Amino acid sequence: MRFKIIYLWFSLPVLLAATWFFAFYSPVSSFIEKQRAELSAAKRTGEMMGKALRDVLETRKKDATARLSLDGISKNVPAYQQFPTLIRAITESGKKEGIVFDLLNSNALPYDSGQASPLMKPALGVGLKGKFLDIGKFLEAVEKQKGFKRIVEGRLSYADKDYPILTGNFLIEFVVWKGD
Repeated sequence: MRFKIIYLWFSLPVLLAATWFFAFYSPVSSFIEKQRAELSAAKRTGEMMGKALRDVLETRKKDATARLSLDGISKNVPAYQQFPTLIRAITESGKKEGIVFDLLNSNALPYDSGQASPLMKPALGVGLKGKFLDIGKFLEAVEKQKGFKRIVEGRLSYADKDYPILTGNFLIEFVVWKGD
């Protein structure tokens, strides 16, 4: 009998531990694992959303920078319809500097890009006579005009009989928006 009591005292704690394990610990442990899996999935989703948000913010920043750049360019690039006014301003600035114009010829240069562009490259062929410093001041004034891109070609020459007066031919390229 004493032997049965010892079994009872040893088996009773083992039975209680097994009951506690299967009735309480196992379900709670599986519930905790499910919660951990959901939490890790939520963290991964949060990280992906954070990365997507950073990408969107970076794209918006690039877009804002591009828009500012385009606004700056559009302020410095006149419309094609304003090109005659631009030629008139150039000739007036040349006359102020003492330049005599022999030739004014306007034509459009082909655009280098393979894509259709909203920009045109009209060129102004200028034949002029004037003193060296006056021609330099004139070219500086042309450089400050809206839409000026570059001087494609330039040539100065002089004749011995007209020495202080030089003769020049320049091809000046501009950039303008195509008109609608």
